[in-house]
Amino acid sequence: MSQSIISSEKLMVGLGSQYAYQSVIAPHTHNQAQLLYASEGIIRVYTPDNVWVIPPQYALWIPANIEHRVVSLSNVCLSTVLVEKKAANLLGQTCFIVRVSHLLRELILRLNQPNRLDLNKNEQDEAIEKSLQILIFDEIKHAFTVPMTIPWPKDARLIRICEELMQHPNTYKNLTFWADQIGTSSRTLIRLFQKETGLNYRAWIQQMHIALALGKLSRGESISQIASSLGYCSSSAFSAMFKKHLNESPQYFRK
Repeated sequence: MSQSIISSEKLMVGLGSQYAYQSVIAPHTHNQAQLLYASEGIIRVYTPDNVWVIPPQYALWIPANIEHRVVSLSNVCLSTVLVEKKAANLLGQTCFIVRVSHLLRELILRLNQPNRLDLNKNEQDEAIEKSLQILIFDEIKHAFTVPMTIPWPKDARLIRICEELMQHPNTYKNLTFWADQIGTSSRTLIRLFQKETGLNYRAWIQQMHIALALGKLSRGESISQIASSLGYCSSSAFSAMFKKHLNESPQYFRK
């Protein structure tokens, strides 16, 4: 892993990092809010209550002092933005995912350029720097948010189930199967899923499918490929589920 920090005045800081496939960034927090953006590669982020799968067209907003762990699902280039608390508070105290526009991507990459470490800046350079920061913040504030959240349990038995489901999203196993596997009753699992994730088992699977599908759509996979990879019998069945939850067809998110 290589890393560089590019400081700018007050409002935000660029944090550039590179990680190899299957690297793990241990649980940690920041004193500033963070827009976690992988300009190349795909990452999975664990926060206390959710898991987020983030492809390059999206970024995760993490408020200050929220613990998170990051796993690289490929070779990854992070071009992150750290935002000071007072300004960040305008965006609330919960995590959310935004779609990264072409403009926002280029602004973030500009903020993370190594030559921005030059300390011999004149007044014009400082004015440009300040304008860049303000524009980035405004783009984040008005970015299109997407529901790529996967509610994550804390109970070890459910974590085992959820991890298995995410590893093999095309295979459906009912709660009776899982109850036999972990030595409990299906009624206990029904209760635990609702308590720990706020969703029933079927709804959790669908939410996980939506999050994975949005990432696949951003990589240009076809609807039929996505439907098959998630275990749906047809493209229409997958599209119907998707539209029921998001009120938009999968094609809408390919724009």
